[in-house]
Parts: sequence; C-alpha cells; structure tokens
Amino acid sequence: MKQVMNILRQSKWERFKALFLRVKTDERGVTAIEFALIAPALIFIIVGITEMSLMLLTTHLLENATYNASRTAKTGFIAAGKTQLETVMHVLNTRVASLAPLLDPSKLTVTSTAYGSLSDIGQPEQGTESLGTAGEVVVYTISYPWQMFTPLIGNLMGDENRIIVLSSRIVVRNEPFN
Repeated sequence: MKQVMNILRQSKWERFKALFLRVKTDERGVTAIEFALIAPALIFIIVGITEMSLMLLTTHLLENATYNASRTAKTGFIAAGKTQLETVMHVLNTRVASLAPLLDPSKLTVTSTAYGSLSDIGQPEQGTESLGTAGEVVVYTISYPWQMFTPLIGNLMGDENRIIVLSSRIVVRNEPFN
C-alpha cells in the first residue's frame, strides 16, 4: 500500500519516467518488433528474386525454343502434309507448350527475315519476311509479353500493364537444301 501511495504522490513526469525506464529495461518481444520492421523489405527481396528467376528461366527456355525451331528451318525439313512454316511453328509450339504454366503459346510473336548475306543484316529494305531459301541468312526473333506477378516490381520494371517483352533472336545460314 505504501508503494501505491508513493506512486500517487509523484508528478506525472516522474510517473512517465518510471514507466519508460521499466519498459526500456524489459526486452521481451524485441525480436518480434525487429522482425516486423525488417519483414517487408525481406519479403520484397525474396519475391523479387523469385520473379526475376522465373523471367530468366523463361528467357532461357525461349532461347532454347528459338534454337530448335531455327535448326529445323535451316535444314529445310518439312513434315508430311505440312508447309515448312507449319513445321517450324509446330516445333516451336511444342517446346513452348511444355512450359504451359509459364508460357502461353498463343501470345508468341515470331518473325523471320531472310537476307542474302550476313552484311545485309540491319540494312534497310534488304531482308524479306520468310524462312529463306538454300544458303540464305535468316534472323529469327521470338517475343513473348511477360506479365509480372507482383504489382510493385511490375510497376518498377514493366509498362503500365506490368508487362515486359522477353525476346530471343538467332541468326542462321540455311543449309543447301532442295
């Protein structure tokens, strides 16, 4: 009872000071508070690393699909009952469809431009939109609009719709096929 009377006789400042000192020396729950301060940044970094890893994986798989499709095209292989373009698109779609959760084959943009020689690449009006003929140099470009999963990272890196265009390009010389 004597303690209660002493507390009541103290001024507001002295009571606040005593409470502050008691709270200051009590270290229970400090770890939870520290984690609460660090957690948002830590989660942001982990989610960012995961999203970037998925993008890099998708880019690698696009490059692999581009390589396989261009390899089919440069040999002049044509599957039975299909055109060369249909054959190449089938190879490409088969590779991309195996990644169905990550990629939607219907969103792929595929261009192939044939040039007479390597020095013609990049020159205006030198190339034609085709798979090329025997001995021609062909540039294959595959693009995919990647939708970012996380809004904050998508707003930092993507456009207003959180889309980043992933692309793969390969240059090949067609074999002398007939």
